[in-house]
Amino acid sequence: MKLLFVDHECHKKTRSAEFFLAVVRKAFEVVEHYYSQYYRTGAQKVAKDCDIAVIWEFPISRWRFFFPGKRNVFVPMYDNEWASYWQWKRIAWSGMGVISFCDKVTEHARRCGVTNILDVRYFPDPDSLPKEKGDPKRVFLWERGEVTQSVAEKLFPPSDGYIFDVKRADEFLERDAYLARIAKCCIVIAPRRKEGIGMVFLEAMAMGRCVVANDDATMNEYIKNGANGILFSADHAEPVPSEAISRAMAGVGASATRLRLRWLADAGKINDFMATQRPCRPSLLNRVKLALSYPLYLLEGGWHVLAERSSAICRKNGTL
Repeated sequence: MKLLFVDHECHKKTRSAEFFLAVVRKAFEVVEHYYSQYYRTGAQKVAKDCDIAVIWEFPISRWRFFFPGKRNVFVPMYDNEWASYWQWKRIAWSGMGVISFCDKVTEHARRCGVTNILDVRYFPDPDSLPKEKGDPKRVFLWERGEVTQSVAEKLFPPSDGYIFDVKRADEFLERDAYLARIAKCCIVIAPRRKEGIGMVFLEAMAMGRCVVANDDATMNEYIKNGANGILFSADHAEPVPSEAISRAMAGVGASATRLRLRWLADAGKINDFMATQRPCRPSLLNRVKLALSYPLYLLEGGWHVLAERSSAICRKNGTL
């Protein structure tokens, strides 16, 4: 059975979805299709010879967001516009399957009527990552515009002896070099206020680091504050006590083992879920609902974009 995997080309470079592809390759012949412009994937021609389509993070278009007559599985990410209502209603009416890596997304999707959903949690293999002890006063931050160095220095004041290793947003690193830099640090700050899956902080947890993250999904679905990491408010950052770091470091190893075992169990469910999907052929009533709800979906998406931009401007100006 042939499976089409549709994703943005940025993930082709980072290979952040490789863990998922490794799972589906065990059961399907996988064809990968990457695009550069959101909602204009050009994947329709490629899909003709495929039985199942996995649509990663963004719909293939705003109007026809699934492949009619094919088995469709959508994999949403919380760090995009998935607190929407009308898009989730449209997904429910389409008959698409959903694989969710976030409790918050799963709960919201179900409230909007999605029942065909598989809830899973990814966690990397600790044995595949560096084992160095790290410097207890060294802090790693991948500054990507959301959690800035100024916020990081409120959490870990340089006057208290903390040293920062900051990877800038435009700085490219080969994977081995990137992991080597994290291995030198005991503390890793999650770079975003919210995540879809969160490879940076998950790999850091698997390496036994004390991850310090904004208190939102998906970080707070893995991190129990003070037990295996630190949660804070990015808008009201305060210094982290050294004893809290020590407690988190002591608990992260057992937590990583438990989270890895859950992923191995979850991974075993994915191919069975996809194989049991039915082709998307909405009823006449659902096709009418899809058409009538389209303007509402567009308005909702526009409002979301404006709200996100307004929040970003307020954060930049220090008014939020």
